[in-house]
Amino acid sequence: TLRALLEDAFPDGTVDVLDRTGGGDHFHVTVASTSFDGISLVEQHRLVNRALAAPLADGTIHELRITTKGTR
Repeated sequence: TLRALLEDAFPDGTVDVLDRTGGGDHFHVTVASTSFDGISLVEQHRLVNRALAAPLADGTIHELRITTKGTR
């Protein structure tokens, strides 16, 4: 699942995954992690996209909204 992929990528963080439409392909993920401290928002989102590369590539995720937060 998406939650497991994100929890593996950000083991110190908190993860929330919302299926926005109920169809299983439009998601809003929120990740708070120390991994994001001191890096730009663009780089934070790149890290999330990297963690979800497989479901993005195979079409499991059609649309993805990302919210990230550092701990500072």
